[in-house]
Amino acid sequence: MTFRSAVARSRGGAALAALASRLTDRDRQIALDCYEHRVLTTEQLRRLHFVAARTARERLLELRQLRLLTSFRPQRQPGQGSHPNHWVLDEAGALVVAAELGLERSELRWQAATALAIAASSKLAHQLAVNEFCSRLAADANAAGGKLERWWGERRAAQLLDRIVTPDAYLQLRHAGGAELELLLELDRGTEDHQRLREKARRYAKALRRTDLPLQVLLLVPSLARAERANDALVASSAPTTAAVWTPQHGRSPLRLIDQLALPTPRHSRVTDQQGGPTSE
Repeated sequence: MTFRSAVARSRGGAALAALASRLTDRDRQIALDCYEHRVLTTEQLRRLHFVAARTARERLLELRQLRLLTSFRPQRQPGQGSHPNHWVLDEAGALVVAAELGLERSELRWQAATALAIAASSKLAHQLAVNEFCSRLAADANAAGGKLERWWGERRAAQLLDRIVTPDAYLQLRHAGGAELELLLELDRGTEDHQRLREKARRYAKALRRTDLPLQVLLLVPSLARAERANDALVASSAPTTAAVWTPQHGRSPLRLIDQLALPTPRHSRVTDQQGGPTSE
């Protein structure tokens, strides 16, 4: 079921038809991204869908007027300037997402209040850091002649592992030469103790034993000291895990980081995406 066919079936068909006539395929993908990844900054959406920053800002403001998206700006300390817009799905966007996924709106697990609640959530910084790494990786891969074929958020990443463990993301990266790499991303901001890391490693090992997918775990940590402590905590795990230092403020190119880690790249990937694209669900 496409958005246009959903419009035809809707009781509010006239209003939805007017909306559908003003949306592009890129607009619908942006809505899917905001559903999949919860919150994205203007720059993160620019990397994924635009070339020019001005074009991105202008179109996102138009999508806000159409109620496809809404936005907020986290507060900063006085004298530090303002944060950029942070974009989340809005009511009209939920209709678009439901239609793109072949669902009735009532079947979509999304509520406006919940979507906006991340603005005041302690999870905001973590989610933004994950999205920063992945959106940069998508841009880097495109520039190098490759592609981030799939980027699934934690909801679908957990489903991939039968909910035994919940990665921050599942990534399928195609290099320019055609080799593909499948990663489960864990971003650690230094807040979890060693016991928590060991427990996660145990669950990753359990989950990966139950699948024949060529998955590897990439653990991003904020400092070299944290990486060394993480390696100590993970040494007994059978899960193929690599710890690397990366932060949004000082991190190097995600693609360069992955290349320098020299992670093995299986010839074929076996995860399929029924909806298609790196960020849709």
